[in-house]
Amino acid sequence: MRCTACGAELILMKVVPDSVPGFEHHTFICSECHATELRVVFTRYGREADAEHMPMHALAPAVPASIVQEEHVAAPGLFGRVLARIRRTN
Repeated sequence: MRCTACGAELILMKVVPDSVPGFEHHTFICSECHATELRVVFTRYGREADAEHMPMHALAPAVPASIVQEEHVAAPGLFGRVLARIRRTN
């Protein structure tokens, strides 16, 4: 949006919901002349706060990194077995 005084870009500073659902009061400040403007804005579908909250699904339990690292040490792949044989023969 543009400033009505100088035509520069407006910066949104504050949003306050109106007592009427679907409307908000937006406070803007001009990036050039620093004039403030208050505009009433229609929000077609409302805000996220107006919507019903969706339930959160339970997450799988996290596995500590130390356990994951121990699993890699306990079950080495082909490369690990080859290195182990080389070390044993030397």
